[in-house]
Amino acid sequence: MPFFRKTTLGCSVWLIVAAFAHPAAGFDSKPPAQRGAALGLYSEDPAWSYVDFIDEMSAAGVTHVAVVIPYYLKTSRSSKIYAHPRFTVPMHTVRRTIKDIRDRGMKVFLFPILRVEDQSDGGWRGVLAPKNPDRFYAEYTTWISRFAKLASQLRVPVLSVGSELSSLDVDEPRWRSLISHVRSLYGGKLTYSANWDHYEEVKFFDALDFAGVTGYFELVPEGTRPSTEDLVYGWRVYHQRLMRWAHLLGKPILLTEVGYLSQRGTASWPWKEGADEPLDLEIQRRCYEAFCRIWNDEPRLAGAYFWNWFGWGGLTSKEYTPRNKPAHCEVSRWYGGTCPDKVSP
Repeated sequence: MPFFRKTTLGCSVWLIVAAFAHPAAGFDSKPPAQRGAALGLYSEDPAWSYVDFIDEMSAAGVTHVAVVIPYYLKTSRSSKIYAHPRFTVPMHTVRRTIKDIRDRGMKVFLFPILRVEDQSDGGWRGVLAPKNPDRFYAEYTTWISRFAKLASQLRVPVLSVGSELSSLDVDEPRWRSLISHVRSLYGGKLTYSANWDHYEEVKFFDALDFAGVTGYFELVPEGTRPSTEDLVYGWRVYHQRLMRWAHLLGKPILLTEVGYLSQRGTASWPWKEGADEPLDLEIQRRCYEAFCRIWNDEPRLAGAYFWNWFGWGGLTSKEYTPRNKPAHCEVSRWYGGTCPDKVSP
């Protein structure tokens, strides 16, 4: 988990950061071409419609929706990939939701992910260690091929071949073979979503169209109450590092997930999905603002996807979703959309 403290770069960086600051009014918004947000298909009711979420995203200025479909492994040592009877939507729901998105003039980033059902041993997709690797990769190839065929049939412009598989994505030959197979089925753009603390270890990005990275970087030391400027500083360090990396790759970057819980401390551990700290809508808003300020008018950023629109939202919600919270207005402000009146306490 890399973290760079302010003292390592000196006062000169504060001058650089100041150039990225913008006032609350008159912000010259220049977001990336893919003005994205993720939509997890997480309802346990396969007939449930996501159109209200999609309409909200459209009103906020979102142009690209990452459609997230979770499939499961029983444990981190398992090889069999399966549709969970409660938490995986059927393919007809995926198709319907993609149609609903496209009917509103928005584009789709198809983003299937793996989850581990039994995490009692601390397992998650970043530490998978299948007992039978050959069987796992055979299963994985069959699974991702299904989505490649769907993306081809529906003319989806962007597909992810994997997400945060840090213990497995170092196996370069297997992934190059997998990517080649997916290309034989699908003619659109491909990415892989590397974990924020591992992306430099992934060696097959040259075979893809976008270098995908999740954006859960630790922006400030734990236990602090950061200002927006502190958060801008934290993001600036990672921005520089990512730009150096992108230059070496010669690939545009996709920030496939950028999200913050509306909880106290989230800027120090934005990846901590199961946190339950006191409600803090303002720190979530500041994190969004800092992100938009740093990445505004960055030509090497192909797109950013805020995580995750799915959720009840509102002024009592501690979830990742920005909907109907002050962070919602930061999305709208950068993407050129409208801010809902109901976010005001």
